Amino acid sequence: MKDWVKKEKHDAKKFSTKRIKGSGNSWYSPGDSRNDKYLIESKQTLKKSYSLNKDKLDKLYEQGLFTYKTPLLAVRIMDMDLIVVFEEDFSKLLENQTKE
Repeated sequence: MKDWVKKEKHDAKKFSTKRIKGSGNSWYSPGDSRNDKYLIESKQTLKKSYSLNKDKLDKLYEQGLFTYKTPLLAVRIMDMDLIVVFEEDFSKLLENQTKE
C-alpha cells in the first residue's frame, strides 16, 4: 500500500471521517476525507520539510467554502503529524469548546 493511502486511511480513522473516492481528481468532490464538520486534505513526506504556499492554502480555503466545512490540512513530516487550520476557524473551534 502506498504511503499516501496509509496517511489518508490514518486520518479518516483518527478524525472519524470518510475517505473520498478519487480524491483530488474532481473539482466537485474536494479533499481526501470529510464528515459533517470537517474537510481534510492529507499530505505526507519522508523528507525533513514540507512546503506550504499561498496557492495550496487558497485552494484548501475555497474547498472549505464550497463544501460548507472547516478545512484542515493534515501533514505528516517523516514521523511528525501536524494539523494546519486557519486562524478564523481555530477561533471558532475554541469558542465552541468553551460553550460545551
